[in-house]
Amino acid sequence: MRRVAENLFPMSTLARPAGPAAVEVDQTIDLPELPDTAQGKAATLLQVAAQVEHALMVQYLYAGYSFEPVQRDIADVAIEEMGHLMTVQNLLRCIGEKPYLHRQDDGADVPEDERLFPFDFRLEPLSHLSLAKYVVAESPTPQADVDPAVMAHIVDLATGAAGEPVERVGTVYALLGVVFGTPQLLLELAANGDPWYVVVNQLAAEAALFYGGGPEALHLPDSAFDPASVPGQGSDPDWHRTQAVDGFRVHVVASRRDALEALRFIGLQGEGPSPVVGETAHFRRFYNLFTGFFGADGLGTDRPPQVKDVPAGSRIVLDPNGSGESVISHPTTVRWARLADLRYAVLLGALERYLLAPVDDRAFLRGWCFAEMFALSKLAGLLRQLPRSVSASPQVAALPFTVPAWLATGGQWRDLAAAFDESMTIARGLQTEVAPGTDQHQLLVLLLASDERKLGEATARVAGTSQCTRTDAVRDVLDWAAGVGDPGHNGNSPALPNGPQSRFWNQQHDGFVQVVMRGQNITTPPAAGGDALMIGMLRSKSMPRDRPPLAEASEEFRLVERWVADGRPDDPV
Repeated sequence: MRRVAENLFPMSTLARPAGPAAVEVDQTIDLPELPDTAQGKAATLLQVAAQVEHALMVQYLYAGYSFEPVQRDIADVAIEEMGHLMTVQNLLRCIGEKPYLHRQDDGADVPEDERLFPFDFRLEPLSHLSLAKYVVAESPTPQADVDPAVMAHIVDLATGAAGEPVERVGTVYALLGVVFGTPQLLLELAANGDPWYVVVNQLAAEAALFYGGGPEALHLPDSAFDPASVPGQGSDPDWHRTQAVDGFRVHVVASRRDALEALRFIGLQGEGPSPVVGETAHFRRFYNLFTGFFGADGLGTDRPPQVKDVPAGSRIVLDPNGSGESVISHPTTVRWARLADLRYAVLLGALERYLLAPVDDRAFLRGWCFAEMFALSKLAGLLRQLPRSVSASPQVAALPFTVPAWLATGGQWRDLAAAFDESMTIARGLQTEVAPGTDQHQLLVLLLASDERKLGEATARVAGTSQCTRTDAVRDVLDWAAGVGDPGHNGNSPALPNGPQSRFWNQQHDGFVQVVMRGQNITTPPAAGGDALMIGMLRSKSMPRDRPPLAEASEEFRLVERWVADGRPDDPV
């Protein structure tokens, strides 16, 4: 059952405007049934928020990757959703809950009238219809400084002929603001005139009447917040590895006020309730893209010419004998797409392991996560060039983003080991079919070398041990430092002769220490007391390229520097 709280800043149902003069919106918010306790309410809402952020991130990435080249504005919003997802994990950890990485389409079944998701999950190339959904889901109310007639048309497109609403994710974040606040604190913050807190404070009064049970059943007590959880949370320094996305932020949460500020930030940037719309807000960026692609009046329907004919559906199916718009059936392409799904599985598994691991035994997992993000970005570009079926047509493939079945019960080290093992089998087969020196060959060479050592580590972890070497630790630091970037270094090495070396550090140890660039071995100092070329590049901040530099005083820089100074040993950590 739901109850409608009236006369509030609207969160969920966007009704069609009565006329072009203004964008009229139903002034209501639907309150979902929630557990009786404040802790239960917080945990449930955060799990829903995690599912939503994960789903939006993947759908936006899919839409951005449907362009050739990638549409950066859409992809950047997806990256910011990654920051939201990590912030939600920090909020969970701060109140003693486990990490939650499920996606909207893969969590527990929810009755239709209890859904808090913005729209049905669908992977699809960008169109006027899909972008309209994104605009509405991210929209504040009222929508200031936009053409009301255009916005009315966008709402009409998003809701479709059946008039189905697009839910604003602000419902979840507004309720989280209520649960994480207290009546006194919310009143104090609202008194300053901040529009987000004004909305949340109003909602708190309505929620108190609806849920009952007194303040202790609605608002988390001070004892729910665990400042000792901070070292185990993700942070900007760990996860912000791009200089191009200014809006990416991971909030560390130690207190009630930290939690409210994190929720407010998400609200101002995208999913929460606020009439304040900056130029970097997701709504503003999506609205500007809509009018840019489909005309100032918004009436265009032709897809941008850069959009490829990629699959579309709630699930992208890999089936050599299948057919349909959601199916990849070309035998070779199916294997590349399965390889991409395994990278996605490893990314989710490594992230979950990171969130659960002791603080002093998880730095390597950051590197694994960024290595998989890089692999997915490379595979996205490759799949856009591969045929979807054996028939001659412009239809091409895309990242399937299939959620691994084991995520439902929590990924284990054995699941990661199985993923690495299957990936290596596929990569070995594909390697015999691609020409040396191509991007595909380079990617497969480095994936095979990286997967071999990670398979060994995952297998050792199953037995409660580790076989990580000092070279592995250097590789993980460099994978983390490079983010999702593709280094453009030319050079020579046994595995990648005379050409781009990409993430050269992921070669086998003997190959890594033989990499030559600019006529120098990159890991051997040219003279006593001098820097090896790789250390000099790190010190001069030319490596990693277009990423935040490694500070010379950082443990990561010193780890790489010591490894070179000690003769590049491959002994255990």
